[in-house]
Amino acid sequence: MKLDRRTFSFFLAGLGVSAAGSARAQAKTVEVSMKQAPKGLFVPQTVNIAAGDTVRWTNPGVITHTVTFDPAQAATPADVALPQGVQPFGSEDLEQDATFDHTFTVKGTYKYVCTIHPKMVGTVTVK
Repeated sequence: MKLDRRTFSFFLAGLGVSAAGSARAQAKTVEVSMKQAPKGLFVPQTVNIAAGDTVRWTNPGVITHTVTFDPAQAATPADVALPQGVQPFGSEDLEQDATFDHTFTVKGTYKYVCTIHPKMVGTVTVK
């Protein structure tokens, strides 16, 4: 049996499959780890993702960290930057093995810090 593209699309729609479903399936999660020594840092320090992707920060160590996208909470407010219109956000204190996830929907450059360790900085670029 031969199906043309239109008939095939109707068939898929009847099954609840759509092009939007495949776009959601392409969203990915990028992992960032919080390293302790010799100095605290986010690894990788810079991530490049697409709108709709999620970043998951994990603290594998015993030293508490935060992920903070709020200039009002940063020791140096200039270390935090958000695209225009994006509200500040961040994690609670992240103890050992804790994670924080955020899905980025607005394109732009996001700079963040650990409020406990002000020299710990990172960047998320959303394209």
